[in-house]
Formats: sequence, structure tokens, C-alpha cells
Amino acid sequence: MDRIIANALLPNPENFTLWYAYFGGQNPDLTRAIELAQRDGAALSQSHCDELYKRFFTLDAEAQAVRETSERARVALGRILDQLGSVGSETDRYGQALAGFRGELDQPMTLAELRAMVAAIAAETTAIVDRQTRLQSQLLESSQQLAELRVVLDSARREAMTDGLTGIANRRGFDLALASAAEVAQQTGLPMTLLMVDIDHFKRFNDTHGHLVGDHVLKLVAKVLTEGVKGRDTVARYGGEEFSVVLPHTGLANAVTLAEQLRASVGSRQIINRTRNANYGSVTLSAGVAEYRPGEDLLALMHRADEALYTAKRGGRNRVCTEETAAG
Repeated sequence: MDRIIANALLPNPENFTLWYAYFGGQNPDLTRAIELAQRDGAALSQSHCDELYKRFFTLDAEAQAVRETSERARVALGRILDQLGSVGSETDRYGQALAGFRGELDQPMTLAELRAMVAAIAAETTAIVDRQTRLQSQLLESSQQLAELRVVLDSARREAMTDGLTGIANRRGFDLALASAAEVAQQTGLPMTLLMVDIDHFKRFNDTHGHLVGDHVLKLVAKVLTEGVKGRDTVARYGGEEFSVVLPHTGLANAVTLAEQLRASVGSRQIINRTRNANYGSVTLSAGVAEYRPGEDLLALMHRADEALYTAKRGGRNRVCTEETAAG
């Protein structure tokens, strides 16, 4: 409650849950996200707290889609089972009718009786063909419904790994990309490097010019980073104003060169609001670079990249530092 009051936040259940979890220390990702947000000594805004609550405590799109789609799939599968059950009963009935006709054929009969029997067989056959045709149509419809559910789940999975504001990978997408790149590096012996990138003084910029301008900056940085890397690389919004770049097949020296290019490219861009004819200047980036050591825990790699980023921040910002710099 003291922290809520000190930051002039709303005394609502969401903020209480957020800070209770933070001081409880049971969610390391939440703790790190808050500490990153307060790195420059600024108080957390209500909008930032809302974003953190949504990120860590609300049901995400993937889970919601799974829950809804599971129920729809249960109904669709139940319908299919009912339809298949009716196939069995109709087939049994048809078989019994044919068996009866065969028994009658063993007995002497007149031409009229034979014609009547042939007509009855034809009628039974027509009836089951009609029912099978309707069943085929129903099964096709059920199959299409299940295909649609698969598309819904695939879409939800993509959305669950995409940052809603910038359109790049989110933390979940980053985790998957990093794990995949580390596995390839482990198997092939090729290098893999991680960049941790932070927008300098973003809180101050955001508070001065407003959240809409701040959102524009986040989207601009995401665009510049994405345009500056190769197709196999992954740019992600790690959280708040921090980004990460996973660089498969890239050693430390080349990663530093790329990080310097990205830093210079962002720093050269002017933040302009053409509607208001306003120029807000530019923003700068600080970056930390660490190369994967085969077999190491990925948290250790992230920690080394983080330490390099902190070194760049402490060294005056708007610079790139490596794990060697941080260790020195």
C-alpha cells in the first residue's frame, strides 16, 4: 500500500495484486519487469501498472481460445459420434432387411410377388443411399467446423506470441526463439548471440510528451530493429521499453557491429507528429551483447546480456557494451 500511495496509483484490487506479488517475490519475471521499469528512478505510471497486470495476471488470448475451442470441439465430436452411431444402426437395419428378402427368395413365389420384392429391395436401397448422402454432408460440415477450430487455435497461438502494440514477438515468442536458437547452436557448433536493448530515458520522454507519442516511439524502434536484422533473426519486445534480438549463426564481434548499426539508425530518426507539425527530437538506445556458451542455462545468457546492458546504462547510455566490458 505504501508503494501504491508513493506512486500515486489507484487503490484498486489490480494494483494491490501486482504489488503484493512483487513484494512476495514469487514471480521472477514480474519482479524483473518492475525493476526494469524503475531503472531510471521514475515512478510507475498507472498505464504501465495496467499493462503489467494484464501481462502477468489475466487470461491470455491463447488460453481463452483453447478453452472456447475445446468446448466447440467437444460439441462437434459428439455430433460426429452420434452420426457414426446412426450409420451402424441404419446399416444393421438394411442388412436385416436384405437377409429377410434372401430368405423369401428361397421360397416359391409368383411374378407379382417377385416384382414386389424387387421394388421393396430397391426402396430400402434408395432409403439407405439417401441417408448415407445426408450423413456424408453432415460429416463434411463437421469436418469443416473442426478445420475452422484448428485455424482459430493457430491464430490464437500466433497472437499469443505477438506484441499487440508493435507487432513483433513478445516475451513468449522471445523465449521460444531463444530456446530454438540455442538448440541449433548446441547441435551444430555455430555461434548464437543475444542483444538486450533499452530505450534511454523512455519514462521521461513518455511523461513529457504523452503515452501516444511514447507508443509511436516503441513502434518506431521495433520497425528499425526488424528492418536491420536478417530473416532468421528474431526481434522481440521483452517488456516495457526493452527489446531483445536473438541472432543465430552470429558471433560476438558481428553482433556488436550490428548493435552499433541499430543504435545509430534509431538515433538518426526524428520523432515527428505531422498532424500537430511537432518535432519531439530523437531517442537513443543502450545495448548489451552476450554470446551463447554451449550447454549453459539460458537464464545465465540473459543475465550476462543484462549485465552488459546495465554497464552501457551506467557508462552514459547511447552505447553498446559486451559481456567482457561488464566483467571488466
